[in-house]
Amino acid sequence: MDVPSLKETHPQKHYFKTLCNFIYYLGMGDLWYEKTEVSDRKKKLYSAWRIIMNGYILIVLLDELLAYARKDLTDREKNDLVQFTFAHPLIYCKVLPLYIWQDRIKDVMERLLEGSRSTFHSLELEKLSVKQYTRHCLTLTTVSYVTLVSASIEGIRLHFIEDIPIRTEVVYFPNPSHTGFIINIIRFFIEFHWYCIVAMMVTTDCLALCSLLTVGHKFRVLRLYFQNLRDRTLEKKGDKTKAQLEEEFIQGFVVGIKLHTDALWCARNVQKSMSPLYSVQVTESVALLVMCLVKMVVAERNFTYLVANFAFISCLIVLTGSYMMAAGDITHEVKVSAQDSCR
Repeated sequence: MDVPSLKETHPQKHYFKTLCNFIYYLGMGDLWYEKTEVSDRKKKLYSAWRIIMNGYILIVLLDELLAYARKDLTDREKNDLVQFTFAHPLIYCKVLPLYIWQDRIKDVMERLLEGSRSTFHSLELEKLSVKQYTRHCLTLTTVSYVTLVSASIEGIRLHFIEDIPIRTEVVYFPNPSHTGFIINIIRFFIEFHWYCIVAMMVTTDCLALCSLLTVGHKFRVLRLYFQNLRDRTLEKKGDKTKAQLEEEFIQGFVVGIKLHTDALWCARNVQKSMSPLYSVQVTESVALLVMCLVKMVVAERNFTYLVANFAFISCLIVLTGSYMMAAGDITHEVKVSAQDSCR
């Protein structure tokens, strides 16, 4: 007899576990709340991998910051440098809360996925919430990497027109005058750096967004519970006495209060653990949008350049809009739940 998979029995847990696996392989630590037995050898190998991955990100970020010391920067490179040295460190700042509040995030995730599920849950609503996760995460990933590809195409165009090395990031070393096989390998890793740091950003954003959407799901389940409680009470109206109905309703209402308390706890603690991500995203988006608009006014415009900038602006809008929509979803569900409970 086939045992049902986690994806079938607990789709939300399956999705969060997949996200945590991506975060783990990117070197941002183990955020999954269930403990697994790992050998000492694997622990040491993973510790080394975390040091390599994070060291790689930080070294290239430092190389970008040192680029201000270069005297041969073109006006275009100066504009890009200001934009990148503002954006890329902020992207990495999204990763820091995962290190600082790792235990808190694990506790919140466990409460989100396991807290009141044994009391009452709806598999149908869970599947609908997973569809929401997929839409948001797929949109974030697509728009982020379309932006990177557009920037890479613009770098390739400049390579053929201006006879300069392909460049998407402005760094101190190597500069355009450096040549050689080893230099080209270093250039590849510098260009690949942007893809790595965006992968970290996307998985972190997806974790935060899915947490927000799960809080909204909690309030939908709460509303469904009270609707079912009302329907059950009305169905038994002719079969039981008023005293029996009142007693059953009070018992069910107490369970509903516990579900409501659990939903409020999740909302409050998701806000505490994920608020740095929201703050960084809003700050970054507003500042970078201003920078992009200024660049479009002062820089030479061509089709490839405009496509790359449009993709970048779209990415910022989608990132910020996703957070706003997920937070608005919670507000909507809380409001509807309150209206239903007053009826």
